[in-house]
Amino acid sequence: MAESNISIGRLWQYIRIFLKERFDLNEGEASEKQTIEEIKKGVIFKGANLWILIFAIMVASVGLNINSTAVIIGAMLISPLMSPILGVGLGVSINDRETLFQALKHFFISIIIALITSTVYFWLTPLGTFTDMIEARTAPTFLDGLVAIFGGLAGIISITRKDKSNAIPGVAIATALMPPLCVTGYGIANQNLEIALNSFYLFFLNSFFIALTSYLIIRFLQFPHKE
Repeated sequence: MAESNISIGRLWQYIRIFLKERFDLNEGEASEKQTIEEIKKGVIFKGANLWILIFAIMVASVGLNINSTAVIIGAMLISPLMSPILGVGLGVSINDRETLFQALKHFFISIIIALITSTVYFWLTPLGTFTDMIEARTAPTFLDGLVAIFGGLAGIISITRKDKSNAIPGVAIATALMPPLCVTGYGIANQNLEIALNSFYLFFLNSFFIALTSYLIIRFLQFPHKE
């Protein structure tokens, strides 16, 4: 009986070591300074970042307009919307007011630019069809929240690695952000307040979840608070 208990204890210890080695977030982690600089670098929206956002919003709006998943995914691949939201989570988690205010400032700038771009597009386009893709962004569901949560987790974990791979997390986050924001522009262009408010609510909810997950991961990794 005693031998059996020892064997079970050793097996459990082996399983614990195995799981720790496989799921340890500290493995391959970049330095705290590198991670903070990486997030801060992408927060500011001006120059190339701003033009890329405009083009991505245009492509996403066309995809919504013609009901094309492939076109929307193409827009997500070039979307730079991830960084300001991660910057908000970073600023709150390490008590960095300067980063927080800068991230919020450029986040609102990106929202305004995106809304102007999508509104102008939907106002000028002869294709005013209320497609299934547009309709899907006017009724927030639990699954939309899950996309934002897991996309946010993938994004912030990727940023904290030495070997960064931001394309897939960026797409996951853009999935939760870009289409609802474009649909808000559709609602404004068509003077439909219900569509505009519902889609913007989805955008805001997803943004909150992404910022929250970045905050939780940074606190889990025990980044030092700024004095």
